[in-house]
Amino acid sequence: MGGLYENVRKDQTTKKDTWVYVVMAAAVCLLVIGVAVGVWVLGYQKRFTKFISNLSNSTTYAYNNNSMTAEIDGQTIEVSAENMYGIFAYLSLNKSGRESSKPPAGDAVTLDYGNGAILKLWDMPAEEGHHDMFIQYTDAQGYAYSYISYKTTLETVVVRYLTYGNDEGGD
Repeated sequence: MGGLYENVRKDQTTKKDTWVYVVMAAAVCLLVIGVAVGVWVLGYQKRFTKFISNLSNSTTYAYNNNSMTAEIDGQTIEVSAENMYGIFAYLSLNKSGRESSKPPAGDAVTLDYGNGAILKLWDMPAEEGHHDMFIQYTDAQGYAYSYISYKTTLETVVVRYLTYGNDEGGD
């Protein structure tokens, strides 16, 4: 019986063994990548939810104090209560976009909520005939959130919510 184990060598690996190790390493890599992507997605959702919550609080403050003003091309406009909530609804319901910390060049439309919160909006020409909007919100405590929204346009905000139903010459 002594010769039974002489042909078995522990230090040799077969092609089958190597293949198993490669598959296991690939599975571990995919698992790590999946967890990292999951954590990033959850973090992104948490940041967006915080932005919407803070924007809601600022809109409520501006509504209660009639304090929202918009500045467009050097002209100041007092935004009506109806239009305040229209802007909030338009921005919060269109969630398609990506975070970005670098605002585009050019002048922004600036909305001041009266509680220290500022919302700046820029037009971003994208594809031929299509425009996106860069949104940068800073709350009263200094928390800043900015992203490029793919389903909203600055033109819509200006035409629907800032051109009609507001008073010019806010304080």
